Amino acid sequence: MRLAPLLLAASTRALRLTRRGVIAAPAAVAVPALAFDGQAYAGRTPQATLELRKSYQERVAADVKDFRKLGAAIEARDLSLDKVFFFFTPQPRSRPDGAGRSYGPLVDLVGYSSNNWGCGYPLAASFDAGRPPGDAPAVAALESLAGAFDPIRAAAKDRARDAAAEAYAAASAAFDAYLAAVGLPGVADRRYA
Repeated sequence: MRLAPLLLAASTRALRLTRRGVIAAPAAVAVPALAFDGQAYAGRTPQATLELRKSYQERVAADVKDFRKLGAAIEARDLSLDKVFFFFTPQPRSRPDGAGRSYGPLVDLVGYSSNNWGCGYPLAASFDAGRPPGDAPAVAALESLAGAFDPIRAAAKDRARDAAAEAYAAASAAFDAYLAAVGLPGVADRRYA
């Protein structure tokens, strides 16, 4: 005697019962995890973790290069919109750049909200040494760095060249602290030229 499959609605998932067990229907597909969800290293082998950390380091290095371009524009006292906008734009790109970044440098590094961190957070969390990621010194350095960009943006918006130079110097020091915490050389290193 063959039993025909029965469809049951259990909350939002549809399940199909057969003689051999319960099979989840296509409606029960799980939502994929995002890179920003803090679980980037969960369940990974040490080799996969190192490869993932290296990919985040490459993206952070690309963000540092763009930060240096911003610094060169500020040093040249050129606060025109096209020189500053590329760093601060929150708009997604039409396609990822050579470093795999889908957003501008600032959003790629620190994210666009407190719930969606950029590549800087999973990289910093990988240096947690067994602590919760929020307690890691690298994460604290990233949080400090995230707040250091607002004075640059405000000074550029007001076309205040001296204030922009001071804010850039402060952000550069915060960036150096973050880079040291994640094992990368400082902003002035020639690898970012």
